Amino acid sequence: MVLISIIIGLGITHILSSLGSAVHRLRHHGRSLRLEINYLLWVAFIFTWLTQFWWWEFQWSKLVPAVDVGIYSFLVLYSVALFMMSVILVPHHLTIVDDSWVYFLSIRYWFYGGVLVLNVIDLVDSLMKGLEWGLRAPYLWYWFALTIACAIGISTSRRFVHITLGSIFLVWANGLTFYELFVLGNR
Repeated sequence: MVLISIIIGLGITHILSSLGSAVHRLRHHGRSLRLEINYLLWVAFIFTWLTQFWWWEFQWSKLVPAVDVGIYSFLVLYSVALFMMSVILVPHHLTIVDDSWVYFLSIRYWFYGGVLVLNVIDLVDSLMKGLEWGLRAPYLWYWFALTIACAIGISTSRRFVHITLGSIFLVWANGLTFYELFVLGNR
């Protein structure tokens, strides 16, 4: 699981170092930068997904004492997909971003398409932990809602919609994790 930790750690480091660069630009060191709430909400959402994936995948050791090469390869694929989402959403040190809204609109097909792919990967991951775990109602509601939200996000350029979707799913993802925090470990 060390390789998975490294990949996820790189995604987290990428986001944090780029946000650090944003702070410098917001303090008028370098080109000006306009950050909007919709962009920051989705950055927080991906950051949360990275950290929650890291935590949940360590729970595999409680479920399966010896992870085989198939599960390990799948988890590496999942971690690489999460890392790629962090790079798509947050380019290196935000060097190509002057206005986060304009940038977000320019990548929204890639972003929401990537979240759809991650959502499918996450469903497979959940089902691999057991049918009962993968088909639990709160998770399925979240999964279907996120799938629909991605379709909406791809199809619209309305700022309010992207802010609303980012707010809902940032809160929902964290709420679902804390609601089920001890469920997986107690099975």
